[in-house]
Amino acid sequence: MKKVIFSLLFLVSIAAANTCTQAYFLAIKPYLTLSKNLPYVDSVRSRYDYTMQDDTVQIDKFKKYIYIDGRLEKMAFGYVGDTANQYTDYTTFHWSTDESMLSNKGEEELISETTLNDTTIISKKAYYAGELYQTSQYKVIDSYISFANIDYEENDEFFAEVFFRNDSIIEKTTSNKSTEESFTYYVEDPDEDFKCYEYVNDSLTTILVYQKTEKGFSVKLTQGTHLNEIFFVNPQNPTTAIRKRHAPVKISPKARYFDLLGRYKYSK
Repeated sequence: MKKVIFSLLFLVSIAAANTCTQAYFLAIKPYLTLSKNLPYVDSVRSRYDYTMQDDTVQIDKFKKYIYIDGRLEKMAFGYVGDTANQYTDYTTFHWSTDESMLSNKGEEELISETTLNDTTIISKKAYYAGELYQTSQYKVIDSYISFANIDYEENDEFFAEVFFRNDSIIEKTTSNKSTEESFTYYVEDPDEDFKCYEYVNDSLTTILVYQKTEKGFSVKLTQGTHLNEIFFVNPQNPTTAIRKRHAPVKISPKARYFDLLGRYKYSK
């Protein structure tokens, strides 16, 4: 059974990205409906090395989001390769809280979305063959996201808060399976707006690169041999040219902490 985690869904809140961290924050904002003026996530491609019995092969995976009448209706996912190894399946999204909408076949989700003033609440229930295995709730307020998730198969409760401040992203996560909080930071390269870095606690883990494409832009995440690229479509194709902004503080792997307002704290 497939798991739904703190996923890269689906729509953004401003018209264009101008820096790497801004583009990545758009990728994790969990909006599910389209706007004529706003870019949206179209697809995700992944590539990584897989080793089994001393034989290493390269695996290519994809996700393709399908929108109907301005709402997310399906997500195609699977493997890319030669004919023998190709595979495609679908998650179907139902905009309802009524379980009678389910076909009880494969991956399905029930979704509800409510917006009041500047706050959007999104609730999701994930099913496989009609069996509920995960519930999630998002709260979105401009440059803040919270995410609560219960995985019934793994008996895991997960909570995350994401803050976008001063061209940096701060993510704090907790789990009932760990007594410690985990902190992830995304900070810009001080010399290149199209590049940023992910630090998990005190370790550099991922390099992110933002670049324009024919239809919009993408964010490429490289972690060792593992590559993810998130592709955005901009329906009205306004300029997404990179512009130089003030240089952010570059944080040493030896000392790097934020408070929850996004202000840097230092320890030596």
